[in-house]
Amino acid sequence: MNSKDTPELSPIQLDATPAKRPSWYVYVMLHGIIVMYTLAAICSKMAAGYAFGSLPFFAWYAGVLLILFLYAIVWQQVLKRLTLTTAFANKGVTVIWGMLWGALIFAEHISIWMIIGAALVLVGIILVVSADE
Repeated sequence: MNSKDTPELSPIQLDATPAKRPSWYVYVMLHGIIVMYTLAAICSKMAAGYAFGSLPFFAWYAGVLLILFLYAIVWQQVLKRLTLTTAFANKGVTVIWGMLWGALIFAEHISIWMIIGAALVLVGIILVVSADE
C-alpha cells in the first residue's frame, strides 16, 4: 500500500482528541433506564412474595424479564453516546432508587447512615464523571 491509499484501520483506535460532551438528553435517557432497571428489582421482590411456580410468581417474573430486555436495548444506545466509565459510574444511583422504592412501596426504614451512604455514592459518581471529562 502506498501513501495515497487509505490506511488500514486497526480494530482499536486510540484517539487523544477529547470527545464532544454528550447532550442533556443522553443523561436523561441514562437515568431513565436506571430507573427502569430498579423497577425490575421491584418486580423481583414482588415475585419473591409468592410461592415458586404460582401464577403471580410467573407474572412478576415475566415483568422482570420484559424490563431487563428493554433495558438491555436502551443501554446499548446509551453506550454509543457515553464513555463506559461515565455510564457505569452513574449506575451507582440505583442505591438511591432502591432506598426510595423500599420506603415508598415496601415501607422500609431509611436510616441516617443510609442517607450518608447515598450521599457518598453521589459524591463518588460526581468525582468519577468529572474526572472522565
